[in-house]
Amino acid sequence: MKTNYHTHHYLCNHATGKTEDYVKEAIKIGLEVLGMSDHAPNTRVNDQGVRMKPSDFPFYLEDIEDAQRKYAGKIKILKGIEVEYFYDHEEYYEFLREKLDYLIHGQHYISMTKRMDDLISGFNLKTVEQINRYASYLEDAIESGYFDIIAHPDLYMNNYPKFDKYAVSVAHRICKSAKKHNIILEYNANGYRRGGKNTEKGFFPNYPRLEFWKIVKEYNCKTIFSSDCHSPEFLYNDTVKEAEEVYLKMGLNNVEYLELKKK
Repeated sequence: MKTNYHTHHYLCNHATGKTEDYVKEAIKIGLEVLGMSDHAPNTRVNDQGVRMKPSDFPFYLEDIEDAQRKYAGKIKILKGIEVEYFYDHEEYYEFLREKLDYLIHGQHYISMTKRMDDLISGFNLKTVEQINRYASYLEDAIESGYFDIIAHPDLYMNNYPKFDKYAVSVAHRICKSAKKHNIILEYNANGYRRGGKNTEKGFFPNYPRLEFWKIVKEYNCKTIFSSDCHSPEFLYNDTVKEAEEVYLKMGLNNVEYLELKKK
């Protein structure tokens, strides 16, 4: 592991550590690139306890920039953010792209009506209709061109009963879109901390799901490995190493270094 682009910050209220804490750990383990990508502020989502406040965003940028100056020449530090795709946020995404080096897409919510007042957690999708809507969100997010990485694309499997023909169909939709638009799909090590299911093929994390990533390999989609750490000590601990071992054995089309889009 030479890079990690999915790194959180205490400002989201469910992580610990500021930029320098992660940088020190990254240098200790020999990372070449560390991208900070905390949860983006959005006052229209009713989960303010798990994302930074809009008023904290300038401090978030300053905190990263301070670390960039202090550790220049020792490690490359990038400014990113993890943000959902919603259907009337174009100006917001343009604003974020101006301020940051890259955007990670993480679809933590969907709406069956594409509104903001009836959101369903992406961690709690249970029906065929819901996972198909999730696929639509990802297809539209990918097509929008705002995002550099699609985080945990198989999140829809977190609470869906089994990898049935409908789950397979969703995987194909996501992979076709990712391949068409040349976007990177993230293998998310944090999923290994979130429990799993006993299947006919053994015990697997709810995500990343092996069946999903076999389909990713069929399409030869670009992929990236991330720790999605919410604490500095989780940047490259035993759980992340376990996930990395599985990821590397699959022989996916790995992208080590993110090619930043021009602003």
